[in-house]
Amino acid sequence: MSETAHDLRSPLTTVRESIRLIRDGDLGAASVDQRAYLTSAMDQCDCMFQMIGEMLQLERLRTGTPRVDRSWVTISEVRKSIDETLRPWALPRKIEVLWDIMLDCETMVYADPAMLRRLVVNLATNAIRVTPENGVVLVQLQRSRGSGAIRWSVIDRGCGIKRKDLQRIAERGVSTGGGEGLGLLISRQLASLHFSDLEISSRFGKGTDVSFETASGGPRGVALAWSRWRLGRRRPLQKPRYRDGNLQRFDQADRVAEKRVESPVMAVTLSHEASMPRCANRIAAGTVSLGATVSRAIADDFDHVFQRQQRMFDFIYRVETRRWVWAFDVDPESFPMRLESIENELMNQIPETRTTWSSPQIIPVDSRITHSRLSDLLVRSTLAASTLSNVHDQDAVRLGTLPMGDSNVAASRLENELRRLTERFQSESRVLAQQVKNLCTKT
Repeated sequence: MSETAHDLRSPLTTVRESIRLIRDGDLGAASVDQRAYLTSAMDQCDCMFQMIGEMLQLERLRTGTPRVDRSWVTISEVRKSIDETLRPWALPRKIEVLWDIMLDCETMVYADPAMLRRLVVNLATNAIRVTPENGVVLVQLQRSRGSGAIRWSVIDRGCGIKRKDLQRIAERGVSTGGGEGLGLLISRQLASLHFSDLEISSRFGKGTDVSFETASGGPRGVALAWSRWRLGRRRPLQKPRYRDGNLQRFDQADRVAEKRVESPVMAVTLSHEASMPRCANRIAAGTVSLGATVSRAIADDFDHVFQRQQRMFDFIYRVETRRWVWAFDVDPESFPMRLESIENELMNQIPETRTTWSSPQIIPVDSRITHSRLSDLLVRSTLAASTLSNVHDQDAVRLGTLPMGDSNVAASRLENELRRLTERFQSESRVLAQQVKNLCTKT
């Protein structure tokens, strides 16, 4: 697939450039109608370029080399980039993309911004295709119960998915409608890069809801999200939710007391399609740091290269400017070889860096141990980094710069935690109020 995608790019580029020359009048005047058709042809070339890019991305995901670059990013930043990308898809059919964000827009999620945008755009464009003209597509964000994760849902009120088609999606993990199959296939892989499965709920004739989660709530939230996802990879891949051999159903009357509908909601859960972990029952974890004399610019370059060395079941978290926590899908015997491979790549691209690696901890993949050990490593490393905030930094003491002042890191984190708890309390209060209202209606 990768070789085919590369081979397609050159002739497609030639086709598009030839069309552009004719449209722009370089080879003679073109009428208005001719320019319109040529522009449409160029748009289709752009769509093919996008599909080729998805094929290349899918191949990297399937081989376990996703080139992911995760960091903390605000919801507002992600929303802005998504809106700009969706506008050309929504405007021609007068589809309105609405946002329902049940939390502060400055809430931060731990994600690869480019891949998160691509994931939401893939789901939203599929929703736009099935939505009638002048319709609405809803992108909903809310805090997931039982964790600090943020749940993203793309909801349409299109024709929904038939039971047999949903069954086929559960079995193959791809859509059966038009050109949406590749988008859904890559979406489940992109969701996995954010430590989440892709969940599809649909009622035929009513609409579809596709959702996933991203980590939030600081280092502990990231550790919890990754640990849960990693534990789930011990089971066979691509497991839809079944009950007695059938797709799991939800009767809408269980959720809404006011009315009962005849058609049930059917749901499937799609996991990634990459290979299984190389080391199924344990991971190697530790820290790596750069010297205090390394400039921030070089540290940022190091972070970019280091993050892109992650394989599907690896985990790298930047706790401060020059310090990272890592967890590799590797056994103790293979760890020196993996470390040498990473060091060689870093030295080739950033030869001026000097790294200090800790001895690896071997952490069992277990429901009670993995999260606590990884969370402890992340939190301790983060707190240790914050206590060093009054240590002179080369970037701060350079000639012509002001001396470092007192750090407000602790106060800022406390404020963020209080805001998160307040939002969670308000959300639970709304749910409780609705339950009371439902009980009163029944009585």
